Amino acid sequence: MKLDAKELIKQLSTLDGPSGYERDVLRFIESQIKPFVDRVWYNKVGTLIAQKDGAGKGKLGIFAHADEIGYVIAKIEDGSFARIEMIGGVDPKVIFAQKVKIYTRNGVAKGIVGVLPPHLQKEEHRSKVPSFDRIFVDFSCSEAGKYVSVGDICLVDTKPVEMNGKLCGKAMDNRAGCASLILAAELLKMLRNYQDVYFIFSSQEEVAGPGAVSIAYELKLDRAIVVDVTHADVKIPSLPQIKMGEGPALCVGPVIDMEFQSKLREIAEKNNVKTQIEPAPGRSGTDTDDVQLTGSGIRTALISIPLMYMHTPVEILDPKDVEETSRLLALATTIQ
Repeated sequence: MKLDAKELIKQLSTLDGPSGYERDVLRFIESQIKPFVDRVWYNKVGTLIAQKDGAGKGKLGIFAHADEIGYVIAKIEDGSFARIEMIGGVDPKVIFAQKVKIYTRNGVAKGIVGVLPPHLQKEEHRSKVPSFDRIFVDFSCSEAGKYVSVGDICLVDTKPVEMNGKLCGKAMDNRAGCASLILAAELLKMLRNYQDVYFIFSSQEEVAGPGAVSIAYELKLDRAIVVDVTHADVKIPSLPQIKMGEGPALCVGPVIDMEFQSKLREIAEKNNVKTQIEPAPGRSGTDTDDVQLTGSGIRTALISIPLMYMHTPVEILDPKDVEETSRLLALATTIQ
């Protein structure tokens, strides 16, 4: 039965897996991709690798990070309140007045990030955004709250929803990329991949961790494609506007191997895969920056899925862009 892209993205978004705690996400990905590959395994830092044998014409690694942003309980106060610290790049504004869940040693505790109503705020506080030093999680109404302790992970409690064909939810960065890899593996049933392909679901990207670099070094890849997300429908005077629904963005810049990128662009045009071009004049802010430096160097390309409201609980994307990304990834395995 053919996988449904929209449902797959929803399932991946629902799962919780901040950096360093990706186990449940990776186990689900393993169950989805296993029928389409020859071997799966994990490396020492928790990255999942799914290998699809080809004609032995080199090694291609296709990367998508499986982790998401989140929070960790940093301190308990008065037995009912917790201070939190961020895992990854989080703007404190996005957690105000949100429901959260805390993974304790004895189940999931529910909590809220309460805020004073405007009636009770002092005038000087209304125009200021509190830092994480002034944000508290109230878990006093949760039965499992008595088990909350320092070190527990905490995430916004939300489910993905469909809106006019688009999907809105948490962790679309980068579960959308993970979905595109799974869908590409399924498409390889209909194509002959000349290269041996390694679908790599890396850990700890949001905290600049070792997930992608360690396996790139271990496999001694010839080429690599990193799949991540990029800002969509944002007008920046000096840069082109990347639009949702117009396909993935192919990155150009110093960290990109231009010969490989040109081949990707050529095969996309030949097969009517919609793509856009996005410049990255310096570092890309993705695993690309480190993968291309691994060992003696790896010819690396970056493919980005358009996304709105990145690093918030309401990230929005178009599933069609994920499907186009998967088509391009499958076709990339035929490049000799």
